[in-house]
Amino acid sequence: MPTTAPLTLAGEFPTATREQWLALVAKALKRDPSPSAGEEALAKLRTTTYDDIVIEPLYTAADAVDPALLDAPGGRPRRQGQWDIRQLVDVAADAGRALEELERGAGSIWLDLRAVDDVAAALDAALDGVLVDLAPVVLAAGARWPEAAEALAARWTRLGTSPAAGGSLGADPVGDWASDRGRDPDAELAVAAGWAERLAAEATGVRAVTVDGTRYHDAGASDGQELGATIAAAVATLRALEAAGVADPFAAVELRLAATADQFATIAKFRAVRRLWARIGELAGATDAATTTPVHAVGSTAMMTRFDPAVNMLRSTMACFSAGVAGADAVTVLPYDQLSAAEPSELGRRIARNTPSVLALESHLGAVADPAGGSWFVEHLTTELAERAWSFFQEIEADGGFRAAVESGLLDRAVAETRSRRDADIDHRRAPLTGLSEFPNIAEPPPPAAPVENPPASGGLARHRWAERFEALRSRVDAHAAAGDRPRIYLATLGTPADFTARMTFAKNFFEVAGIETLTGPVDGFAASGASTVCACSSNAVYETELDDAVAALTAAGATTVYVAGRDPVVAGGDALAALTSVAAQLGVQS
Repeated sequence: MPTTAPLTLAGEFPTATREQWLALVAKALKRDPSPSAGEEALAKLRTTTYDDIVIEPLYTAADAVDPALLDAPGGRPRRQGQWDIRQLVDVAADAGRALEELERGAGSIWLDLRAVDDVAAALDAALDGVLVDLAPVVLAAGARWPEAAEALAARWTRLGTSPAAGGSLGADPVGDWASDRGRDPDAELAVAAGWAERLAAEATGVRAVTVDGTRYHDAGASDGQELGATIAAAVATLRALEAAGVADPFAAVELRLAATADQFATIAKFRAVRRLWARIGELAGATDAATTTPVHAVGSTAMMTRFDPAVNMLRSTMACFSAGVAGADAVTVLPYDQLSAAEPSELGRRIARNTPSVLALESHLGAVADPAGGSWFVEHLTTELAERAWSFFQEIEADGGFRAAVESGLLDRAVAETRSRRDADIDHRRAPLTGLSEFPNIAEPPPPAAPVENPPASGGLARHRWAERFEALRSRVDAHAAAGDRPRIYLATLGTPADFTARMTFAKNFFEVAGIETLTGPVDGFAASGASTVCACSSNAVYETELDDAVAALTAAGATTVYVAGRDPVVAGGDALAALTSVAAQLGVQS
C-alpha cells in the first residue's frame, strides 16, 4: 500500500522568525528596522488590563502554557453541546411573557420578581402554561427569595411533577448583603441551607444558591476582582452550608458572571472560573466541582448605553459569542433597548432570544469542544487572569474572609480604584463607547431619564454603567435643545480639503459627543451661520500662516469664542468629558 508523505502547511515558505517580525514592526512604526528599534516599537503595541496584565501584540509557542495545567480539572471548558438560552422575564411588566419566551426559543426562564407586590401570585401567573418539568426556572426575587421558593415548590407539589434540572432559587445571601448591608446574611444562609437539603431530597438538579458575580462587575470591578470576589463569596456560602449540615454544599451552588464585548477578556474569564472553582473543590475534597457546578453568563449591563441603543446588539452578540466559546452552561442576552425605553420592545426581546440561537444553532459554536483551545494568547491570558483572581481571593481570605473584607472596606476600595481608572480611560476616550463618546448620532430622540443607581442607606455596592457620565452631559444638552435651539459650533475650515478634512472630522465627532450641532464652512461663511462659537480646523502648517488672520476675521464677524482643532481643549487624548462640559457651559447649557 503506498505511503503518503505528511502534509507540511506553508512548507514552500521559509520559517518566519520573531526578529523578522520585529523588524517589520519597527519599519512600519519607526521607519527603523534595527533590533533595538523593534523592541521600542513593540512597547507601543502593548496594552495593560485593569488587572495589570500586559497584553503582548504577538504570542508564539514560547508563550504556551503547561499542557498539564490544561489537562487538570477545570483546565478546559466542560460543556459539550449547546448552552442553555436563559431569558430574563420582568414579571412586573408582563406576567405572561415566560411562556412566550419558551415557545420562541428560550431553553429556560429567569423570573425577575423584585418589583411585584405579591410574589406568590405573580409567580403563579408567570408560570401559567409553563411545563416546569421540562423548562428550568431561575428566580430573582431579592430579599423575598424564600417567598418565591415556597411558591415555586408549591407549584411543583400541586402539579405532582418534579422540576427540570438546571433551575435555581436564586438565593445569594452573602452577595446580597454586600449590596445591601442592612440585610442579615446569617439568617438567610440558614434558610438557604434548609432549602439545599430539601432540594437534594425532592428536586435534584435545582440549586438553592446563585453566587452572583455581576454585582461586583456592575460596581466597577476588574475581571480578576469580579472572579476573586465571586469565589470568595461562594466559599463563604459553602462554609455556612457545611456548618448547617448540608451534605453536599457544592450541589447547592451555581455561579454567575458578566460577559462583555471584550471578546478575549470574556473568554479568559469564563475559562478561568473553572480553574479557580476546581482548586476550591480540590481543597474541599470535591474533585468534580469544576465539571458539576453550572456557570451562568449574563450580558453586562455596565457596558450598555441608553443612547444609540442598537449598538448594544453588537455588544451583546460579542458577549454571547465569547461566553459560549468559553463554555458557559447558560447564557442570558439582555434586550438591546432595556435602558432606552420604559420597557424592552418586542424586537429587543426577540433579538435577545435569537442572538444565542443563531450562534449556537447556525454558527455551531456549541458543536466544537473548546473552540478557543490551542490559542497561545487565550490560554496565556486565562492563566494570568486566574492567577490575579486567585491573588485577590487570597487577599480577601487573609483579611478574614469575604464578610471581613467587606466590613474592613477592602472590597469597596479595590473596586473603587478600578472604577476610577476605567472612568479616566472613558473620559479621555482611550476606552471609546461607540455611538456615545465616538460616532454619536445627535439626531436620535432622547431616551427616557436614567434611574439613579445608589446603594441603600445601610451601605453597599452601587451599580455604575460606563456610559453614565457622558450620558448625563448629553442629556443636559438635549434638554437645552428641547427648550430652544440646539447649541451649535461653526467649524471654520482653513486651506484646502487636504489641509482641513482630518481635523474637521475630528472636531465634528468631538463636539457631537456632547450633542452640540456642528456647521461647516470657510471663515467668511461664519457670519451667516447663526453660531457664536467657532472652531478653526486645518493643519499645523496652515495655522502658522493663516490662523491669526482667521481668528481676527471671525472675531470681527461676531465670534465670542474661537477654539482651534488640535489644540487644547479640542485635542485627542485629553479629558474629553471635562472639556465638553466646559464647552457646553460656555454655550449656555446648565450643569
